Amino acid sequence: MGGVTRPVVLVTGAGGFIGGWMAEALYLSGWAKVRAGVGRWSSAARIARFPMDIVQCDVMDRVSVNDAVAGADVVIHCARGRGDDSPVTECGARYLLDSAARAGVRHFIYLSSVAVYGEATGLLTEDSPPVGMVTAYGAGKRRAEAICEQFASERLSVSVIRPTLVYGPFSEQWTLPFIARLATGKWRKLGPGGEGKCNLVYVGDLVRMAQFLVEADLGPMNVFHGNGPDTPTWNEYIETFNEMLGFPPLEETRYDLRLTTALNAPIRGLGKHLMAHHRDLVLGVANRAPDLKDLLRRLEADMRLRPNQDDVVRFATDVTYSMDRAKAAGFSPATDMHRGLALTVDWARGMGLAN
Repeated sequence: MGGVTRPVVLVTGAGGFIGGWMAEALYLSGWAKVRAGVGRWSSAARIARFPMDIVQCDVMDRVSVNDAVAGADVVIHCARGRGDDSPVTECGARYLLDSAARAGVRHFIYLSSVAVYGEATGLLTEDSPPVGMVTAYGAGKRRAEAICEQFASERLSVSVIRPTLVYGPFSEQWTLPFIARLATGKWRKLGPGGEGKCNLVYVGDLVRMAQFLVEADLGPMNVFHGNGPDTPTWNEYIETFNEMLGFPPLEETRYDLRLTTALNAPIRGLGKHLMAHHRDLVLGVANRAPDLKDLLRRLEADMRLRPNQDDVVRFATDVTYSMDRAKAAGFSPATDMHRGLALTVDWARGMGLAN
C-alpha cells in the first residue's frame, strides 16, 4: 500500500448485509480506517454499534459521492438498488468510479454477481459467456462491469468479484428466510428436485477476498468468482442447516416439487397482479372483512414458506463457479459449508431464532 499501513477504505452500502460485514470486519481487524457509507441514516443502526466513521453516500448523488470518496485509498462498492434497479447499479458505479479516479483512489473493488451468466450450466469460469435469459439484475451488473473496465488504469486498479450465494449472519436472502421456513416444520425434503449445486460463499470469506485483492494489487483490471471451498447440493445445505438448528428431521415429500409449484403458480400470479393493480380495492375489502383479512395474511405467509418457481429451477440446476483463477492469484476460501453453518447457527441462537 505504498507505505500506508492503514488505508482509508470507503465501503458503500454499509447499511446492508454484505456492506455491513465489510465495514465491521475491516474495522475490527484493525487493517483499515473504515469509512462506512450509507444511503440513508436509518440504515446505519447495525454498524453504529462500533465507533467507526459513518458518512452519507447516496451513490445516485454526485455531491454525496464526491464527499464520501475524498481522501479514500480504497473503495469497496457493495451498494445496490432495490430489486432489479439497473439505474442505481450502472449510474452508481459510474459516479463512484469517476469520483475515485479524480480523487486519487488506488483500488476499487466492485461486488458484481454470478447472475451475469444467465441460465448457463456446468463448470463456469470467469470467461464463460452468458446463456439464455439474463435477468434485469444480471444484465445491469454486466453493464456495470463494463463501466469498471473503462475506468481501470495503472493509477486506479479495479477488481470485480462475482459472488455466488452469500450466506451467514444477517443474510436476508440465503439465511434468514431458510431459518423461517425450517422453523415452521412445514418444509419438506426436496428429493430429486434438490440435487442441483448449491454454490455458497460465507460472507466472511468475501471480506477476506476483498482485502486480499487490495493487498495483492494484481493490475488494472481483474475479474474473479467469489465462491466457497465446497459445492454441496441444495438437499445437503437445507437438511444440514435444519439439523444444526436443532429442528425436527424434514419429512419426505409426497408430491412432485415441480408439479406442486406449477399448480401454485396461478395463485401466486393472481395475488401479485391484484396487489400491483388493485391494491386499494383488495385492502379495502379485507379491512371490512376481518376473517378475509386474516385468511389473506395466512395464505401470503404460507406461500412464502414454500418453494416458488425460481426456487425450483435453482434447486435443480447443475452449475459450479470455478475458483481456479482466484487460487492461481493466491486466494482460497477457508470456510466450508459445515463451518459456515456452525457460525451462522451460533448467531441465530444468540438472536433467539433457534434453540
